[in-house]
Parts: sequence; C-alpha cells; structure tokens
Amino acid sequence: MSTSSTPLWQEGAVRELRPSLNADVEADVAVVGGGYTGLWTAYYLKTLAPNLSIVVIESEQIGFGGSGRNGGWCSAFLPMSPAEMSAQHGEQAMRFIQQEMFDTIDEIERITTTEKIYCAFRKGGTLTSASNSAHVERIQNYVRDWHSAGFDDTVMRWENASQLRERINVRKTYGGMFSPHCAAIDPFALVTGLANAVERLGVTIYERSHVTMISPHQVITQNATVRAKWVVQAIESFASQMRQTKRNIAPVYSLMVATEPLSPDRWKEIGWTANETFADGRNMVTYAQRTADGRIAFGGRGAPYHFGSRISSNYDRHRGIQEQLKQFIRDTFPLLDDVRFTHEWGGPVGAPRDWHAFANVDQRTGLCSGGGYVGDGVALSNLVARTLTHQILNTGSPLTNSLLANHRAKQWEREPIRWIGINGLLKLTDYADKREHRTGKPSTRVLAIRDGLLG
Repeated sequence: MSTSSTPLWQEGAVRELRPSLNADVEADVAVVGGGYTGLWTAYYLKTLAPNLSIVVIESEQIGFGGSGRNGGWCSAFLPMSPAEMSAQHGEQAMRFIQQEMFDTIDEIERITTTEKIYCAFRKGGTLTSASNSAHVERIQNYVRDWHSAGFDDTVMRWENASQLRERINVRKTYGGMFSPHCAAIDPFALVTGLANAVERLGVTIYERSHVTMISPHQVITQNATVRAKWVVQAIESFASQMRQTKRNIAPVYSLMVATEPLSPDRWKEIGWTANETFADGRNMVTYAQRTADGRIAFGGRGAPYHFGSRISSNYDRHRGIQEQLKQFIRDTFPLLDDVRFTHEWGGPVGAPRDWHAFANVDQRTGLCSGGGYVGDGVALSNLVARTLTHQILNTGSPLTNSLLANHRAKQWEREPIRWIGINGLLKLTDYADKREHRTGKPSTRVLAIRDGLLG
C-alpha cells in the first residue's frame, strides 16, 4: 500500500467552505495569513477590542501552511537560546520572555478549553535522548547552560539512561534531557478550531484570495483591495515569495512520516505513556510525538534549500530524507522493524538570518509583521500575536517592550550565495552527525565551522 502525501492531521478532515474576496472591503485590521500567527492576532484583538472590524485573508485554505502540517510540538522553547538572548538583550529581558513562553503553554490550553477546540492537547513535557556517546556532552552542556542562565531542574534536567527508558523504551540511550514545558497537539485541529473561534467573535475570513501586494493601509489581492488602518503580515515562510520581504525569511523544508496505529501490545512494550514529545540528540533537528490515535509521527530537517527561496508542493516529499526518518524509527524502537508507514509529508519553515523571532508594528504606516519561528511556532506564534496585539492597541503591556517587539534581522544574502550557504550548513550538519555516529566522539570542529558561517 502506498503512503499518503496528505499531512496525517488533515487526513479525512471536513473543511469549512469560506468565501473568496471578490469585492473591495474596508476594515480596522487586515490580517494576511490564515495560520496560527494571523488567527491568534485576530483572536486577541477581537477579545480586547470587540468593536474592531477585522478581516483575515488566506491565499489557500485555513491551515494550508506550517500551522496545519507541523509536528505538533507546543513547546515553550524559542529558536534563540538563553545565552544568545542575554548577550543581545540582557538577562532581565531573556528571563521575562522565557517566563512568558512557559506561561504560553498554559494559555493555549486555557483557550482550547474555553473555546472547545478539541486538538488532543496533552502536556507531557519533552525529552531528548543521547543515542550516541557523542551526544552526551552536547546535551549535558545544554542543560548546564540553562542552569547557568538561572533555571533549575524544574525547568530542565539531565536524566540517566534508566530514567529515560522508564519513560520510553528506546533501543539505545546514554540518558537525556527532560523538561515539563511542552505539550503534544493535533496542529490542524488547533488551527481550524481557532478559525471557528475568531469567526464566532465576528472576524471575517476569506480563503483562496491570493495577495499580490501589501502596502501601508492596503492589501491588494487578485480580485479586490482591502483598506485598513492596520495591516498584519502573518505569512511566515511565504514572506519569501513576496518581492518586498523576499530576503527577510528563508524557507527551509522540514519533512515528516507517520506509522500505522500501533497495537496495545506494542505500546505496552514501548511505554511512552506520559505523552512526552521526543527528539534524538543528533545535530540535525528531529521531533516526534505519540499521536492521540496511537501512531508515531516523526519529523526532521535535512532536505535541501531550493534556489531563489522556491516553495512547491513537489518539495513536500524527499525520498532520501523520509527513508532516513523511517529507518530512525526502526533503529530507535526494537519492536518496529516491520512497522508500516502510512503518511509522508512536509513543508517549509521560516528562518530569519539571525534565527530570532519578531513581532513588529510600525505605528506610522500601520504595517505589522510576526514570525521567525524556525519551526518552533506552535506556541511562539501565540506570544508573538499577543505582542502584536498589545502594540497595536497601545495597552502599555510589558510585552510591548519585550525582545520580540520590533526586532529587525539583517537580510539573507542574495543568490547564489544564499543557496550555497544554507545548503552548505545542512551538509556540514549532516557530516557532523555521520562522523559522530561512526566515531562516537563530538564533531566539535565541524560544528564550530558551521556556527561560524551561520553567524
């Protein structure tokens, strides 16, 4: 049986049929993008200022982008480390935003309960396993860095191999990192439930309305124009497809596979009863969850960046990378050598040049933008949206002065330097992992070269 290219979360979903924008509209706020960032922004604006007229304009359908196809990690960790945030913004700013991220997980759970959004929200924490001796030093240093930043074992701690296997029975581990600040969700159920919630509040959503230009107080689509006091660009990786923002974000592909539902006997042997999200300690990003219907959904990076920041459904599958993901599952869980895979999919994540998320509001032009998640956007998009909301409404909230507010990253290099650089970073990361697998020793020099190029 062939595998489906439809994201697991969307299989069999019944979509709402929403109108396209075919006539000019005026509103207080025009939100471009029907993913998490745009919908959370509409939600908080309408909650705090019910009289605002708000329209959301989506080029495809709600949840078409990363919000409807990600790995379902509702994680409190940002793409920027505590050390990086402290060095750039100061320790107080770092601690403030990190505490806000911890609280954001509970905020999302609160809203899913209040709005009756059934997205299989399960807060079990997150676990990263050192499956190779080379991973131990790196993960332990990561935990120590968090402790040095003022966070204790209740935020993040090292667990030995026996403790880790009590959580999840993996084939090989030297121990790993655990933090309670993460939940597993069905991401498509969250984004579609959120769309229904904002509509109940009076927000109008237009789908299949392709935006051709964004300018102060105006959004132009193929068939109509929206005029608004505020225009929020919430399109994340797809900002790379617009001329004005093409070099602000690079679309880097992340790919996923999912197994068939596992039998109760197999789950009894594997464990994984606390719904932790799970990652391996290699350098190339990996992420997995036990789904609500008893599968393993597993994803990772490593797919090539495409020249000119091209995005295409043809890139959502990559035989080599997705076969590696499947083999990783077989290697990690002893009972799954013969497991069948039912889904393969993928999509781009948005990477700013400095790996720094942002929530930018220009009070003069009314132009706003949020994003820069590098794959960590399920929870971070909520915090970015709240930051945008408080800036737009000028509430005086401490969020308006946080390190997310009005952060401007330098642009990505022009092609072909961008193509050479990003794919070079991916190849160096892959080489480091292969070398560590072969030698059992950290690839410190290779990773130093990679990080130097990234900086």
